[in-house]
Amino acid sequence: MKTQRIALIALAVALATGVAQAETLRAITTDAHGSYALDTDSIVKSNGKTAFTVQTIYSNKMTAPNNATYNKATNTFLADCKAKNQALTGVTLMDGTGKVVYSYTPTVSEAPMIAPEKNSLDAKILQTVCSIK
Repeated sequence: MKTQRIALIALAVALATGVAQAETLRAITTDAHGSYALDTDSIVKSNGKTAFTVQTIYSNKMTAPNNATYNKATNTFLADCKAKNQALTGVTLMDGTGKVVYSYTPTVSEAPMIAPEKNSLDAKILQTVCSIK
């Protein structure tokens, strides 16, 4: 049953992103706010760091910084699995049709490498990507 739920979540994320290419998604977690999945096809390891993308479908409509509503997100990260820290490197927010309503690429000073709080969503994301060889 749990496997079916994870597969359903991953399928929903894949279908809702509006991306034409196939993605291989690994469920990270589901909570009251939404479903989060790692796009394993996006993982790139270089110089001891790992770049990757997380797809999110939110349970309710959210409001972007520009006041647009969205219910999907694609966030890119850079992680250092040895140091156990990560940085957010990009945010793309989409409405129900897949139309981008907000996009943001923070500078290094706006999104430094930090260690996530224990048991937080960021900790789950880091744990998931670092468990992949």
